[in-house]
Parts: sequence; C-alpha cells; structure tokens
Amino acid sequence: MDFSENMIETAKILPNGNHPGINWICGPVEEVLLSPPYALITAGQSLHWMDWEVVFPRLKESLTRNGYLAIVGQKNSPMPWDGDLFKKIIPTYSTNQDFVPCNLVEELESRNLFH
Repeated sequence: MDFSENMIETAKILPNGNHPGINWICGPVEEVLLSPPYALITAGQSLHWMDWEVVFPRLKESLTRNGYLAIVGQKNSPMPWDGDLFKKIIPTYSTNQDFVPCNLVEELESRNLFH
C-alpha cells in the first residue's frame, strides 16, 4: 500500500515486484479498502505522516491471528554533526521546536496502539 501510484509502479518493476502474492493498494492507509486477512504488513519511513489513531487499529484488525506488522527502519552511520554540534543546531534552527525524539515501537506500545 502506498499513497503514490509512481511508487507502486516503481515497486512492481523491482525483482519479484509483480509476484501474484503481492496485492498493491494505492491510497492513504486511513481510507483505502482493505482485503484482510494479511499475514504480513510492512511499514517504513512514512509512519510519521499517518494518523496513528486510525491506522494502527485498522492494521491490527487486518492481520491474521499470528500475523506480523514489520516496521522497517533505517540507521545511518554516525556523522560529524551528530554530537554536540547537532544538539546546538536543532534547537537554534529547527522549525519544529517541540520535536522530541522517540523509539517508535515503544511509543506505539505506550499509547496502546499496537503490541
């Protein structure tokens, strides 16, 4: 599932992207018609754009009893600006002065949205 038709078309031309076991759905996850049950739902770098209060109950209800939600993240190698410099730059220049870093899985569990 992806909001972007272009992203889905790109995924389809990747190795096994046209596998008959993959059901590509285009649209916002908050609104699209789902065809559950699913044994596996994957989510990546876009979770922060979604309405968690709507999305996660939908995903949870759509999984099989032993199904999985796989949240795939990305960890970059440390950069020179990650240390003290980063701690000074963000408070000074960020347009989101209320930003609080968090562990996504822990945050979802603490809100009782998914566990």
